[in-house]
Amino acid sequence: MSEIVRCPGCGAVNPIGAEACSQCNFPLAERPPAPAVAEPAVRTESAETSAPFFDIGPRPVRRRSRPDAMEPVQMQLWLFAGVAVVMGIIYFAAQGFWNTNVKPVEGAVPEQQQRADQARTALAKDSTNVAARIELANVLYDTGNWSEAIVHYRSALRVDPSRSTTVVDLGVCYYNLGATATAETLFRHALELDPHQVVAMFNLGIVAESRGRWDEALSQYHSALQADPPEAMKSLLQQHLAEAMAKSGKRAPPLKP
Repeated sequence: MSEIVRCPGCGAVNPIGAEACSQCNFPLAERPPAPAVAEPAVRTESAETSAPFFDIGPRPVRRRSRPDAMEPVQMQLWLFAGVAVVMGIIYFAAQGFWNTNVKPVEGAVPEQQQRADQARTALAKDSTNVAARIELANVLYDTGNWSEAIVHYRSALRVDPSRSTTVVDLGVCYYNLGATATAETLFRHALELDPHQVVAMFNLGIVAESRGRWDEALSQYHSALQADPPEAMKSLLQQHLAEAMAKSGKRAPPLKP
């Protein structure tokens, strides 16, 4: 077998196995035949189906980068958050209303509690409502909540300082808390506002008794009886007047007819 290959193009001699001629680059090795291209089978539409001729198969669904509508789960989360916020607002508003308008009064009976609630409701609308402020203070006074009553009596007197009865009640609160000097000052101030303030006279007599000043107590009780006190108060004044006369060794002047 020859070990050379002669180029069919230029006749040059080339070694066996060379792929191309060294002189003219003519291809010498045989190339494998190109693969046959398979022609697609002819598909005909059957009578049983109306599928198209070309079946491209299912395509994956792609999520939109910017959806036009909110996803159902996301919408539910937003709705839940909104409801939670609204419920929180309602809760704190209700708590504020309860703390402001429905605060229980220690020692109050239902009727007193109702009066206090109504007064607080009125004050929530108008904090300068003197009548409502005094009504609340009176409930606290009647139930022995002296310190709280003082706060409201003072608030009322800041708006209307001419109320002598309120000044007297404020003095009684201080007296019951042991602030006797403050109480006496307030009772005297009530008499400056109203010289016929019977309760202020009576309470000044009580203060004088507590300090052993029987002559002064006798004078205050006598003045109170002279000022035409209510019938319910007369007997109490007469009892204290008799005790003051016994302690002081003096007799009170006769009452004016």
